[in-house]
Amino acid sequence: MKRNLRRKYLARRLAALALVMAVFVGVSALAAGALGWVGSLATGWFAPSPNSRGYDVATSSSLTVVVNKQRPLSPLDYYPAQISDFNLTPKASAAFAKMRSSMAKAGAGDLVVVSAFRDYATQLETFTKYTSDLGETAGENRAAKPGFSEHQTGLAADIAATGQSCAIKICFAQTKAGRWLAKNSWRFGFILRYPKGASEITGYQFEPWHYRFVGPQLAREMHKAKVAVLETYLNLGPAPNY
Repeated sequence: MKRNLRRKYLARRLAALALVMAVFVGVSALAAGALGWVGSLATGWFAPSPNSRGYDVATSSSLTVVVNKQRPLSPLDYYPAQISDFNLTPKASAAFAKMRSSMAKAGAGDLVVVSAFRDYATQLETFTKYTSDLGETAGENRAAKPGFSEHQTGLAADIAATGQSCAIKICFAQTKAGRWLAKNSWRFGFILRYPKGASEITGYQFEPWHYRFVGPQLAREMHKAKVAVLETYLNLGPAPNY
């Protein structure tokens, strides 16, 4: 009789212990899940998103697409729907015309486009020429691989001024036209795409002649924030190489 009672008592204790263990495991799982949820929220709160500004930086036809050595166009042989005056897309062309007129009225020079839209095949020729003439490293610092070039979007232009020296040279920054552009281009939706001292982020040397149309809103925001580099303002990673 006593033996049976002991067995029943032991069985009850084992059942109670199993119940306690089950509850403990369940609570632990819930706690772990809760901690994981809180952790994911914290990551979302404090870790910068690929583009926390809300701009479309991935669609090739977007005015704010970011193209660099880490962010190729999609597809690689992307071709804009329409190329207008100055060999730019319609919106970029209209903005450039206004900027050109304003610059002339200010007496800073007659603005001209040296090179704007280049399709995949033309960019391949340009890239091959630079890497052949300058070597791979120096060549890649001057010209993008096809599919990785802003020129292919129809939103970028290499700019010079009639009668002023230093066309497509660093000394263009010191010309009357170069100084005016650096100060006023944002008013028309353009930014100096490869500013001085930003090669480790942009992947290119200082190019005071290369301007990119990003639209009035983004250009104005960058000017107001005093942030010159597109990748930096949009919280994107650096792109020093492919």
